[in-house]
Amino acid sequence: MQNEDNGSKIKHAEEFLATFKEGVVRLREKDQELTDRYIKNMTTFSQIMPHIYEELQGYQPKKRYVYMEESGDMNVFREDIGVPLFSKDPRAQAKDKVDYALSKPAKTLLNLERSVNNESRHVFYSNKILDEVEVQSVGLAKQDEWPDFVGAAIVFGIEFGYQLELLLSRREIKHLYLYESDLDFFHYSLYAIDWEDILEKFNRDGRTIHFFLGIQPDEFTDTYLLQLQENGYFLAPETYLFMGYKSPENNKAFEYFKKHYSRQVMGWGFFDDALIGIAQGLRSLPKTKVAHFQGREKLPKWVTNVPVFILGNGPSLDQGIELIKEVREQVLLISCGSTINTLSKLGIVPDIHVDIERMKQTVDKFLFLDKEYLKGIWGLSVDVMHPEYFDYFERSGMGLKPGEAITSLILGHARAQGDDKNYVQLNYCNPVVANLALSYVHLFGLNNVYFLGIDNGFKDKNTHHSAHSGYYKDGKETGFQTFQEAVLVEREGNFGGTVYATGMMDTTRVQLESLIRSLKKRRNFESYNLSDVAKIEGVTPLPIEDVLITDPVIDHKKVIDLLESAFFTDPPTAILQQTTDSLISVDDFLKISKTLRSGWDDTIKTREDVCNLLWSYHREIYFLRGSVYRHIHDLLIGSFTYSAFLIVQFLFKYEDEAETVARARHLFTPWCEFLEEMPSMLQQASDYVDQGNDHLITYYNG
Repeated sequence: MQNEDNGSKIKHAEEFLATFKEGVVRLREKDQELTDRYIKNMTTFSQIMPHIYEELQGYQPKKRYVYMEESGDMNVFREDIGVPLFSKDPRAQAKDKVDYALSKPAKTLLNLERSVNNESRHVFYSNKILDEVEVQSVGLAKQDEWPDFVGAAIVFGIEFGYQLELLLSRREIKHLYLYESDLDFFHYSLYAIDWEDILEKFNRDGRTIHFFLGIQPDEFTDTYLLQLQENGYFLAPETYLFMGYKSPENNKAFEYFKKHYSRQVMGWGFFDDALIGIAQGLRSLPKTKVAHFQGREKLPKWVTNVPVFILGNGPSLDQGIELIKEVREQVLLISCGSTINTLSKLGIVPDIHVDIERMKQTVDKFLFLDKEYLKGIWGLSVDVMHPEYFDYFERSGMGLKPGEAITSLILGHARAQGDDKNYVQLNYCNPVVANLALSYVHLFGLNNVYFLGIDNGFKDKNTHHSAHSGYYKDGKETGFQTFQEAVLVEREGNFGGTVYATGMMDTTRVQLESLIRSLKKRRNFESYNLSDVAKIEGVTPLPIEDVLITDPVIDHKKVIDLLESAFFTDPPTAILQQTTDSLISVDDFLKISKTLRSGWDDTIKTREDVCNLLWSYHREIYFLRGSVYRHIHDLLIGSFTYSAFLIVQFLFKYEDEAETVARARHLFTPWCEFLEEMPSMLQQASDYVDQGNDHLITYYNG
């Protein structure tokens, strides 16, 4: 039997060798035609996308077994899997794949539901749009295939371009993202297809094409996100996905894209939130210090090697309590959010406490703590934090939260007054406190990090926090928070098994992983996850019983003194000396809001017309990033993104284009109403300090 198998393989190899030899002859016969096409394509790239021309100029492919089929199409033998890239008729094969993909579309998805018990105007108007969606959907048939025009599409694997060429001949795409990890294939596409027509199609106003060539699968999503920010996040949850061919790289890029999808569709922010951040930031500034960077040399090297434990309030914290007490004098302890109440019950005092959520509920938990307990703890947060937070600590500091209007105001006005201090924006500090803690570790240059209680999930819905936490009383949930009805996803456990996570928990983990990748570029950085819950990619799993801390006892106060001296300074006087009205520029905001309400008239008849209009609004807001009105961008972009997405989602959900577009205008009206109300809200900006409620005081067992 084995001899028969070997004989079959030999016969197959001989047949392919004959085909290959014939194909090489055909290739040589077409040499001049192919060379002319290559020169034409390279010339086009040199004129339109010179960075790609420079990358491909003089490129020597590693896959040398290229030949031409009888059909006149090029093919190449893939040594990695032992078969050619295409069948004997590449274009016919491409047609079959495109036909199937268009009839069975794969696309990103986001369901935004009505919010209740939320008094923000953003939620009020979002709910009005959702009301219109419900009314306007009546009687419309669902769209089953790719529509003739789509707002955005990602192609995983360009191959020689045959599928791409056919796809673009049959569908119009506004923003096209092309991922190809194998530069050999893209190199051969320069001989196989006419790129001039493709580039010319996208080299006009409103269309964009983006190449992601030769990059690793886990780099694609990060690079794509940078481009997505410029093109508009509102199209991210309505993006069509096309797999050109299967390969380990394409499969991995696609899986990584899915795993990190939450980074595209969460954290957009919204108008009321930005206003609260401005009001609270301006009231907090006089009370605290602001993070700034003077260089690593400002901190003694020995401090960077001090072990630091980032403590969360997850169930796994309970397994590490004895370890914390055992190594307490040798390490820095950072408590995250509600963990501080748990530690207080256990008689453990952290060195640093961090919080990020701007609502008053965040600071209400300190009412359960003795003032003496908080003495000596360094309270760190961000510039959107509730101003009462800084009243609880004798020593405190804030970093700047990226993407916030208050951050833009602080930086913009400080620079305008000649203040050149390097105030720090804490990247990857969202969405929860663990992310902020790691951002501060990054700022401080600390190299030995242990995660405990940073669970990002749970194995049992009934055990979602430490048993000693305020979420439980007498072994039962207090009513403060429950996950019994939560929609959960399955994720890999740190020590194996399955973990269940909410969307927020999953995003937290993804953000931690993104920052860990950056931290691991440091020569001496090490991190360990002691928690038997969600695995954090890039962090070494380490059972608690295997932890060995041999470092000497440290002078905790001295370490904090050094960190504060090196990384914090007084708030910029340029902000403290101005009124809220003069800082915000209400009159300029009014002009911009009027522009964003105009344009949807009787000339808007197609999906492309609507997408182009929304994109023009996005660009109007986006270009404010580079101006003195950056804070207006930060105020508007979140609520605009939500509203624009709801319109786009409705737009592509139904088959009848003309009728869907006509009805979509009703969804635009609530957004315009919100824009009309925004200036009056801005005029009262200083009053938007969150007043809180009694939910935590009533239900939290602090």
